[in-house]
Order: sequence, then C-alpha cells, then structure tokens
Amino acid sequence: MTFSSSPLQTGVCALSEKRIRTIEEKWQKKWEDARIFEADADPSKPKIFVTFPYPYVNGDGHLGHLYTQLHAEFYARYKRMKGYNVLFPQGFHATGQPIVAAAKRIREGDKKYVEILKQYGFSDDEIPEFGDPKKWIETFVERWIKALKGMGFSIDWRRTFYTTELNPPYDRFVRWQYIKLKEKGLVVKGTHPVVWCPVEKIPVGDHDRPDEYAGIGPEEIVVVKFRMDDGTVIPTGTYRPETVYGVTNIWINPDAEYILAEVDGERWVISEWGAKNIAEQLHGVKEIKKIKGEELVGKTVKNPVTGDQVPILPAKFVDPDVATGIVMSVPAHAPYDWIALEDIKKDEKTLEKYGLKEVVEHIKPISLIKVEGYSEFPAKDAIEKYGITSQEDVDALEKATEEIYKKEFYTGKLREIFGKYAGMVVQEAKEFLVEEFVERGVATKMWVTPVPVEDRAGHRCIVKIVEDQWFLKYSDQEWKKITKETLKDTVFDPEPDARRVVEHTVDWLRDWACTRDVRSSLGTRLPWDDTQYIESLSDSTVYMAYYTIAHYLQNAEKYSIDVSAVGEEFFDYVFYGKGKAEEVAKKVGTSRETIEAMRREFEYWYPVDLRCTGKDLLQNHVTFSIFHHAALFPGKHIRRWSANGWVLLDGQKMSKSRGHFITILMALERWGADATRFAGAYAGNMTLDDANFETDVANVMGEELLRWTEFIKDWYGRGGEEYRSIDRWFESRVNRIIASVNEEYEALNTRNVVNAAWFEMWRTVKYYLRRTLHRPNKDVLSRALEDWVKMMAPVTPHIAEEIWHGVFMKNSFVSAESFPEADRKKIDEHAEKMEEYVQRVVDDVKEVLRLAKVDEPKRVVLILAEEWKYRVLKKVKELLSRGERNVGAIMREIPEEYRKDIVKLIASAVKNPKKIPEVLGSRDDERKLLLEAKEFIEREADVKIYITGEYDHPKAKSALPFKPAIVVE
Repeated sequence: MTFSSSPLQTGVCALSEKRIRTIEEKWQKKWEDARIFEADADPSKPKIFVTFPYPYVNGDGHLGHLYTQLHAEFYARYKRMKGYNVLFPQGFHATGQPIVAAAKRIREGDKKYVEILKQYGFSDDEIPEFGDPKKWIETFVERWIKALKGMGFSIDWRRTFYTTELNPPYDRFVRWQYIKLKEKGLVVKGTHPVVWCPVEKIPVGDHDRPDEYAGIGPEEIVVVKFRMDDGTVIPTGTYRPETVYGVTNIWINPDAEYILAEVDGERWVISEWGAKNIAEQLHGVKEIKKIKGEELVGKTVKNPVTGDQVPILPAKFVDPDVATGIVMSVPAHAPYDWIALEDIKKDEKTLEKYGLKEVVEHIKPISLIKVEGYSEFPAKDAIEKYGITSQEDVDALEKATEEIYKKEFYTGKLREIFGKYAGMVVQEAKEFLVEEFVERGVATKMWVTPVPVEDRAGHRCIVKIVEDQWFLKYSDQEWKKITKETLKDTVFDPEPDARRVVEHTVDWLRDWACTRDVRSSLGTRLPWDDTQYIESLSDSTVYMAYYTIAHYLQNAEKYSIDVSAVGEEFFDYVFYGKGKAEEVAKKVGTSRETIEAMRREFEYWYPVDLRCTGKDLLQNHVTFSIFHHAALFPGKHIRRWSANGWVLLDGQKMSKSRGHFITILMALERWGADATRFAGAYAGNMTLDDANFETDVANVMGEELLRWTEFIKDWYGRGGEEYRSIDRWFESRVNRIIASVNEEYEALNTRNVVNAAWFEMWRTVKYYLRRTLHRPNKDVLSRALEDWVKMMAPVTPHIAEEIWHGVFMKNSFVSAESFPEADRKKIDEHAEKMEEYVQRVVDDVKEVLRLAKVDEPKRVVLILAEEWKYRVLKKVKELLSRGERNVGAIMREIPEEYRKDIVKLIASAVKNPKKIPEVLGSRDDERKLLLEAKEFIEREADVKIYITGEYDHPKAKSALPFKPAIVVE
C-alpha cells in the first residue's frame, strides 16, 4: 500500500511520499549507527528513566497503543534535549492464555483466526506455522520492533526482551520475584472467587480478556429463597437484600428456558447459566428437567422473610444469563420495577394471556426506607424527576436507579416494618440483615460479574470459587499500609482523577489468583509448583527493574554469564547489594567487573521516573505494580504515572470487524512517521477523556512538514541588521511560546505542545514577516527558526534532523541538542502591548474606511492626542486602578485648565475603566511607533497614511493617548 493509493490518504503525491520515506529511513539509520539512544549509567549526568507497559504480542500494535507510547517517546526525547541521560527501553509480553488459544484455533482451522492472519498479510502457506505459540511470539515481536523503529522511537534496543520461560534470563528474574514475595508471606494458597473460563478451565485475568472487559471482577450478591407451595425454591439474585420486606411480585422471563435442579438438597428453579455459575461455587447442583419460564407465570410464592404470598409476573427484560435469571420486584424503591409494573398494567394482551389483570390491579408498593427530600415511594419521585415514561428510557432509568440507591444506602433509615432494625441507616443494617437471612436459611450468597465477561477466545466466563489456588495477598492490611505510604510521593497524571482510581483500588482490592495451569498458558513456572504458570498481570509488576540489566542478561554469552546459574544470590546482589560480587560472579561464570557494573546500572537508573499507560490499567497493572514495588523495592517505587483515555479514530471507536481500525504499520504505510506522530500528538492532552486521532490531520501533515522545510530554507539567514520594536515584539512572543512548550512537554499535554510549537509559532513567524514587510532582522529570525525546529524535534524528529543538517548545516544531531530555554528578560509585555496597539490602529482604519464609504480615499490622517492628555490620563488610570470611583476626587487631582475637556470621559470611565486606553508611553513614543509601522498599516489598509499631532478638524479633540482620531480624506 502506498500513500497515494490509501483510502484515507489525500494530498501527498508520489514524489513527496518518496522524499518522506527517504528522509525517515536516512535518519533512523544514522541514529542507529551513532547509537545515540543507547544509555549507560553516568553519575556525572542527571537521569530520566521512562517506560511504557510491554504490549502483548498476539497481533500488531494499533493507534491506541501508539497514542500512549508517544507520551513516553515525546517525554524521553524532550528530556534528552534538556540535558538528561535518558533510558527508554521496550520489552514485549507473551505470558498468559491468548497466544496458546490462538495457536490452538489455527491448528483447528478456525476461519476467524485464519482471516485475522490473512489481514496481516500472511500467506496460506505461512498460516499453519502459527499453530505453534512460539511462532506468534517471534513474528509479532519482530513486527512490533519494526513498527516502533519505523516510527522513529528513541528506544535503547539493547535492552529488549519478551516474557515466559522461552526467555530464560527473564524467567529467572520472575522466579526470584516470587521467591521474595513468598518469603514475605504475600503469596498464599486459599479459596477465593475468580473470573473463570468454563471451556479452558482456567482463571481469566484482565490480560486474558479483550480491553472492554478489563477491571471487571467478581461481586457478591444475595440469593433470596422464595418458595412455592410444594417447597420448590424460586431463587432471586439481588444487590439489595434489605428490600425483600417490600417485594410485591417476582419477575421471570416467559420465553427463557430454566431448569428444575437439586441444589444442596433443595429443589430450585434457576436459569441454565445461573446453575452453571452456582455449581462452581461449592454448591452441589443436579439437573432434574428443563422448564419454560412461562410455566411459572401466574403462580404465587411465599416471601421467606415476611410470609406474604406474591405473584410471579412475566418480564422479557429479565436476562436469564444474569445471576439466577429471576428477580424480585420492589417498586417503591426500584425505578425499573415501578415503571415495569406501570407498563404491564397497560399491556392488555399479556394480562389476558396469563389471566393477570386482577392480580396486577391488587399490587400496591410497600414503603420501606425513609429518605429526606423524598416521599414514601422514592422510586416514583425519581421516575417523575427524570420524566421516565416507559422501560425504553434506559439512560434515565439508570440515573434514577443510581440516585435512589446511593441516597437510600448512605442516608435512608429503615421503617418500622424492619422490627429491631427500624431506625438504622441502610449502610449500617445491611450486613446484619444478610447474616440473619443466611443463618435462617432464607438466603444464600452467590458470586457474579456485574456484566457479562468474555476471554480473548470469545468464551463467556463464570465466577468460580477456586480451592488450593495460589493468590497474591492484596488483602493483607500491612501490605496495603506500606503501599498507601508510597502514594504520598507518587505523581499521577491527570491529578486527581488517576490518583482517585488507584487509591480506591488499593482499598477494595482482594486476593488475586496469580497462577494458571501450564497446560493452557505460557509464562514462568511458580518456583515451588511446576504445574502452575504465573499469570500475565502477576509477572509484569516490577519488570522495569529488569530493564536496567537486560542488556547484560539478554546477551549472556557476550559477558560469559551462565543463565542457568542465575538465581536468588545473583538478583539479591544486583538489586539489594547483598553478598559479595566476587562470589556471585564466580557462581554465574562472569567477571566481578560485570556484576558490579550491573549493580551500578540498577542503582543509577532505578526508580522509574515516568511510566505512561492507559486508564484501563489503573485498576490492575498500575495498582499491582505499586503494591509490588512497596514490598520488593521499598523507597524505589515509580515516581510518576500517567494514564490517558481510549483513542477514537475520527470520533468513533476503533473496530476491526467494521474495518475502522489502523495499526501502527498501516499508519506508516499511509502517512509516514512524522505525520502520524504529529496527528498522535494532536489527538489529545493528558486526561482520562477519550483522545481523537484525526485522519484529516495525518493526511495533510506530510506535505505540511515538507512545506515547512522549504519555508525555513527560504528564510534562514535572510534579513537586515536593524533592531526595531517589532523585533522586540517577535522575540517576546517566541520566548513566551518556548516557555509554554516547555511546560506542556513536562505536563505531557501533547496537543497543547503542537498548538504552541507548531500553530502558534507559524502564526507568529508569518505575522512577523508580514509586519516587517518581509524585511526581518536576520539574527532574530534565524535564532527563532532554530528554536522552532528544536521545539518540534521530539514530535517530528526526522524532518527536524533534515532541516538541522540540510538547511542550518549543523554537524550535531538535533535530537541531542539543547532544548530552547525561555529568556525571561526578552519577554516584553510592553512591546507586546505596543504591537497590539498597531493591530488596533489597522483594524480601526479599516472600520473607518468601511463606514466612510469613500470610493477612492486620498489618504487617512491619524491625529495624535494633545501632549497634556498623556500626563493627565496616566494619572486618571492610576487612580482608577487603586479603586477610586469618586468623580470629584479624581477631578481634584487634575490641573484646572484641563478639567472641562476631560470631565465627560472621567464620568464614563468611573463606570467602565476600559473607556480610557492604557497609556503605553509618551506622545513621542506613539509617533515613533506609528511612523515605524506606517508602511505596514498602509499595506494592510490599502490606503496612504498621514500621521500628525496638529490638524484642524473637529475629530482632533476626540484623540486620546494611543487612540488616535482617524479622518478619511
């Protein structure tokens, strides 16, 4: 695919495409040959260590990955130019089930997976090779590296690696990590609920699922046992068991298939999916027969708490794949139930079909909870507040439900119907009620996911209570305590949004299933249990430490390191300084100098200074990493985390199935590196909001960058020696931009960076040239052009190098040059205001000409104010700025001979101080500025200009300092 043939590409001709590719390939080779991004410990220089989570290698990286990676890339390049010794490494992740599952699908000839590989460009002959998981890893690691190198990333590639036991050095590092965690009592065996794939029969962590299911964990609900006359249990799953006192009916889906089953010795009617779930939660389940939901419609069941008989009503909105597939109805306190009852009352057809008209008419809501500001039926109040008229108003119903739940849970008080619990706040009473219900046998507990979850193979997951499973003990209160301590001096971007997510996660996080069966996964084996691999989120928490020594261990032969001998003693010395270098060196077969060098590398580089990630990882990877650093590397936790939102493509979510999806390699084909990087920078700032990658931006930027090159070539080194007020203004504006760009790079606000460094600089330079009538100051302009290229270098490094060498004729790499610093002495507010005055004069002249409607004006006369007005109005402005608003008091400060001429202006200015223009200098200063700008004003207004202080015209008296009277002749 070429630029010109791409369906998304416009505006780049074949010649330009070839030139862009030539430039980018040239500078990538020069950087690689000069090894300018390889970083080693250097105590004489300050360091910056930047990382991005290693991507999963079951496919090509896409624009979502790229957007996050670019934050790390831009920051690394920026800090390198600021004089830091920058380490920016990149590894790759292969741990877990997805690659094994994909390889299995290929071996089975799965058409979906075969088609995916064909879309990547693999032939029918190559595809069978992907039946081997190792082929996936090797292929996509290679493609990822090709993509990142093609994008010009400033990565130290000596330190790259991939995970799993297929890479023995990294495998040894992960084993050491878990030995240490077990020694501290933080890896334990236990029984816990986990999200589980019933097909593969393994726990499904966040990395084993598509992104949209990340962060969804098991939630405990209560199953209340309503009973039919024959004792059969109708189990209803609920998050609000306290509302059982107000149940008026049961909802069941008449079209769904349910089963009658024996559950722990009782006969239950439950959905098939509910039975499958509860069977994996230490309950005995035996199916007796299948029944349709409509067989139960119209029957009554006994409320196990109140003893009331309530009817079973039909409701197609009940999802049989959620909890037990049957729900209880509490219309007084649940907006969904209130509106559903209203709807069924109007549904004559259904009422007649099941003979329910009289039954429904007798249903009355039961008030349970007193909430200030609401009537006895809060659900009804919320329905009316949000204007809800039917079950179709889903968004409004969700808002109403959330509002009522929160109000009732935190502030609602139980009514007398609750007996001994009456008067208690729901939040306080709920646990007591649940405990009592379970003890009485009228309820049990069940684990569910709040929404359906699938693994990467497309299997629907359940929640299983796993016995004899290895867990990371995130529930440990001491571990939570030291983790919270590290948060105090950790920076989160954006603040406070990202911090809140992490702090909340640390609080609620339970023990985490950290291993998977080796038969269905890839990874590192648990050191004390060879049947278990450490799962993908659990082997990726402190691997940033491995980067500091990866270039040694991944090239073990070069340094005569026996990887099979690398173990606890080795890592204890390198990371903790325990033991003696000579003994460790002898054990692994290398020199003492090599071991000491690795120790120095770790001590110099660690901790990580910035880690850039996506918001989807805040609740898992980010939090886990903070926990593990607190335990294994106290005092060396990651100093700063950034988390950005999802990336939209032209305002819409990316979708492979709809063809609305662009990989990094595709972007390189379509637009080249710098245009893509620019569009990535422009996509958004550092927030949790979704960014938007605009193809229109990428489409034009290739040509725009080439035009920029030609523009700089045309103007660099041109101009005169005279230094004027406009030059002062230009230097002030450029230095303001430099200051802003520095701030925005530091804040990772990439859109703001290009807005200032590209768009604002363009406007400033173009105006400067127009204002000087294309007669700039040579030194001022050339210096600004050099600074401009430097400011853009982190974003568009290839074209920046091309200009730096080809136009400026420099011998150094711009990527290694010093980033511009704002010269605060040259930021001249007065010069900027003077230029604003010139622009106002131009605008005023144009407006006067428009209103005068003179066909061919001879000239425009600018009449300066009388000399005394400069002194008097400066004094008036000063008095107003001090808050003086008494006209008489102000008049007394003015010489008597001028009062008559100025009284009206002062009276007006007291009401609106902006009526008096700012006095920027003397009359001579104003005259000098206008004379200097005269030719510019003439060209802009397309009229001859005459400047005078003496002119016999009625308008002359209206002239004010820096607001000349304007007369058209």
